[in-house]
Amino acid sequence: MSAPAPSSIFKGTSFVVIDASSQTNDVVTVTPHDSATAARITLVPVKVGIHSTYRALTKLIPDRETLWTLPLHIDDVNDNAPVFVHDHFHAVFGFGLTVGTKALHVTALDVDEGPNAAITYSMKPHLVTHPSSRYNAFDIDPSTGDITLKEALQHGQTVYHYQVNATDGGIPQHVASALVDISILDFGVIG
Repeated sequence: MSAPAPSSIFKGTSFVVIDASSQTNDVVTVTPHDSATAARITLVPVKVGIHSTYRALTKLIPDRETLWTLPLHIDDVNDNAPVFVHDHFHAVFGFGLTVGTKALHVTALDVDEGPNAAITYSMKPHLVTHPSSRYNAFDIDPSTGDITLKEALQHGQTVYHYQVNATDGGIPQHVASALVDISILDFGVIG
């Protein structure tokens, strides 16, 4: 009986080259899809950019009786900021608006994927030197962009000016801003 031939694959052997390209001019990165894949291979970037190349190196010596399935994940790089569908949003209401009523909905879109495209909305007074508590009358839902009346309206306040921000969930985070004007009239709801 003869001795088995030595394996030609050792730890650290490069066994596959991965070329990935972006059709949207985004930077392409490749990572192991799961911990089992990460335990078997190391992905070494040769070139990272719109056209990326990675070498897969073995961490373990493969056994011929074991089939290796190596799922990979091509990561989305957070290279796009959210964009509001309008630069300026307007709403007009009367003093009869009840607490809890949705006054306005703002929308921003992000062409990235996954957490990089997850948008969180926030709002603050705009063009107001010393904002008073009356600016607490409206609030924005951080997930939906719905702006609702949170407190009863005060007579004498006719226009509320806000800046709304859309922040994505990527690293680094990107922020977009738009303006919101909510006008209050003395004679009922205008429709």
